[in-house]
Amino acid sequence: MASKYGARPVGTDGSDHWHRESVAWQYKFSSLNKSRLRTDLTIHIVLSLLMIVRVLPGLTSLLGVGPISSLRKWNFPPPRPWEYAWIVCIVAVVLGWRSMAKNESKLLKQYVVGSVVFGILPVISGFIDQSDDLYAYLNEKKYSGQFFGYPAVLVFYLFLFIAIQVHAFGVYFSYQLLKSWKPREKKAQ
Repeated sequence: MASKYGARPVGTDGSDHWHRESVAWQYKFSSLNKSRLRTDLTIHIVLSLLMIVRVLPGLTSLLGVGPISSLRKWNFPPPRPWEYAWIVCIVAVVLGWRSMAKNESKLLKQYVVGSVVFGILPVISGFIDQSDDLYAYLNEKKYSGQFFGYPAVLVFYLFLFIAIQVHAFGVYFSYQLLKSWKPREKKAQ
């Protein structure tokens, strides 16, 4: 029987709860990295929308729709091939977003592959493609196009630096999620 005024039995005063109240590391890291990956994917979606707006005039002429009158007002340089390839990466973002609801590692692996193939590789080719323009701008202050009064090569490089970081963080957070979603291996006895 419990006594209101007597001595408490050892271990019932609430001081032994620390070993029972902790959350396992894989659940802690899973929720932390899911939050980080969601933020990363949101930034990626914003970048994708900006890129779609940027290539929309070229995309309409490529598809044969013809330039729409409001699109003619935008004085953008013509789109480069790496920009079209980079837009395909939005499919990988959708896969990454869908993988987090039920911890589907297969979809997350597809996101990683899509992010590398359609995200990182086009960004690297964009760095290579724009390197001559950057060199000409830095040495001779010559540039071929403008975005809102700024040299297009600087805006491209700003976009490329942001995009490579978004992709690198996305792949890193995905790797951490895959590691925490993997079942623990049993110890050999």
